[in-house]
Amino acid sequence: MLPTLPKIIVLLGPTASGKSSLSIASAREYNGEIVSADSRQVYKGMDIGTGKVTPEEQSQVPHHLLDIIEPIADFSLAHYQEAAFAAIDDIIARGKLPFLVGGTALYIYSVIDNYNLTNVGANLARRKELEKLSADELQAILIPSSARRGKGVVPALNDSDKKNPRRLIRAIEKLEAGANLGANKKPPRYDSLILGTDVPRNELYKKIDQRVDERLRPTDSAGKGMIEEVIKLRQTVPDEKLISFGLEYRWITEYLQSKHTKEIMIERLKGAIHAFARRQMTWWKKDKRIVWIKNKIEAEGVINKFL
Repeated sequence: MLPTLPKIIVLLGPTASGKSSLSIASAREYNGEIVSADSRQVYKGMDIGTGKVTPEEQSQVPHHLLDIIEPIADFSLAHYQEAAFAAIDDIIARGKLPFLVGGTALYIYSVIDNYNLTNVGANLARRKELEKLSADELQAILIPSSARRGKGVVPALNDSDKKNPRRLIRAIEKLEAGANLGANKKPPRYDSLILGTDVPRNELYKKIDQRVDERLRPTDSAGKGMIEEVIKLRQTVPDEKLISFGLEYRWITEYLQSKHTKEIMIERLKGAIHAFARRQMTWWKKDKRIVWIKNKIEAEGVINKFL
C-alpha cells in the first residue's frame, strides 16, 4: 500500500487575477499558511512592483518566502525549491495546511512535481562574457549546445525565460557545468490540489492597467510609488540587474535612464504585462490537473472535496 502524502493547496494564475486576496481568505478559512511562489517577491525592497502583500495582509495569515534575499544576490530555482520544501514541511509539522501561491510556473512545478535540480555555482568570469550578448545571441549558444548534449531546455525554460538574458545566462552556466536542464522528476512529496484563478482576458487587461496606474501614483505614507521604489533600488542595485527582473523594473529603469518618456513607458509597460499574462495562461492551460475557479465559493467547494 502506497504511503499517504500530506496535502497542500496550490493557487496559481496570471498576474492581477486576485490570487493574493483569495489565498488569504482561503488560508484563514482552513487554518493555513501561505508559501509564496513568486520569483521576484523573494527580494527585499521589491514590494510595489511585484505586488507583494502588505504588512497588514501578512498579519492576517503567516506568509513564507517573502523578503528573504537582497536583490543584488543570486537566487536559483534550486534555492527556491529547497526553501519551499522546508517551509511547507514546517507548516505540515505544526498541523496547518500549506497554500502554495504565486504566478511563477517554474517555482510551483519544482515543488509539486519535485524536480530533480542541481544547484550549480555561478561562473563569474564566464558570466561577464555572456552579459555582453543579447537574448538572441545567448539562445544561439544555449539551444544548439543543449541539443548536442541531450539536455533538454524545455520545460526548464519557457517563452518568457528565453527572452530574459539573466535566465539564459544561468541556463548556460548550468549546461556548461554538466547539469541537466530538463525537468527530471522524483516521486511527489505532496498530494497537491491545483487551483487556477479564471478571469476573462478583457477583464484581466483592465485590472492590469488599473493596477499599473495605481502603483505609479505615490500612495503610501511616505509618498512612495513604483517609480520611487526603483529610484531607491538603483542606489544599491545596478541598472542591468534591475532591467533583468523585467516588466516594471525594466521599463521604469529605462525611463529613469531617459530612454522613454513617461507616457511611452506606461504604455509599453502595460503591453508587456498583458503579454506576460498571456504567456502564463498558455503555460497553465496545458496542465489538465488545474481546476479553474472564479471566486472563493467555488474554491471552497473544491477544497472541501479534496480534504
